[in-house]
Amino acid sequence: MTLFSKPLTKSDVEKSLLIPTHSFNTLPLEEGQFFNMNVVDSAGNAWTFPCFIQQNNDEIKGPSVISVGWLKFLHNKDVRVGDTVFLYQISLDDNCTGTQFRIEVKRKIRLLGQDIWAAVDQ
Repeated sequence: MTLFSKPLTKSDVEKSLLIPTHSFNTLPLEEGQFFNMNVVDSAGNAWTFPCFIQQNNDEIKGPSVISVGWLKFLHNKDVRVGDTVFLYQISLDDNCTGTQFRIEVKRKIRLLGQDIWAAVDQ
């Protein structure tokens, strides 16, 4: 199940990925909370992203967002502005000790006059 997807902005690749908390409506999230997000990339590598719930800083007061610390992942995968990130929920363990996620980043490539989306992996 896809929880979240978005084209990446300069802020996403230089600071942190911001995800609206309503994308994670199955998790009990509170503003000011810190937690780790355990993810697996499309190559099968495990990653832990430190996260923080914060109020959105938009001019119009918006919903809370999850600030995801994923810079190490970005540099390892050569992720760029304009790539699109997809986050999928893959399992919820029986002990409620953590939700597992799968992350995928795709880049649009123009090939023979057509746009195709290729996975960003190394």
